[in-house]
Amino acid sequence: MRQEAQGRKSSESVDDYLKAIYTLAGDSDRRVGSSALAQRLSVAPASITNMLQRLAAEAEPLIEYQSRRGVRLSVAGRRRALEIVRHHRLVETFLFHVLHYPVEELHDEAERLEHFISERFEERVAAVLGDPTVDPHGHCIPAKDGTMPARHGNGCNCS
Repeated sequence: MRQEAQGRKSSESVDDYLKAIYTLAGDSDRRVGSSALAQRLSVAPASITNMLQRLAAEAEPLIEYQSRRGVRLSVAGRRRALEIVRHHRLVETFLFHVLHYPVEELHDEAERLEHFISERFEERVAAVLGDPTVDPHGHCIPAKDGTMPARHGNGCNCS
């Protein structure tokens, strides 16, 4: 049981890093600096370096990392980051439209829940909401296949 909880926490942490890299880089392939990532995640720079080295060394690396040159997502890392972004934005939309949470409470609640929803739950939430393409903040919701809606970048509030 303890190992399972530690594995889950590790997975949450990895997801947070991937989502932060995606958020900072946007849809571009540009590299994100460690200091920007440390600031975004409120983590010490040494911890950032350790995690980036670990993620880059995996059998299927989630990132491409070069010391002093920054980090960018690999294809697998981008896929996972977009899945977490989708979970987050669908949860926010569900909380707002179905449970009537105030807008200012959506982000923190979705941060806690995004790591734990199953794919089945994600599909059901999306269906109940009519497969939304935008969350209550005006951010585009990635499609199940990881693509962004046509309006993304033109009139969305994603940046």
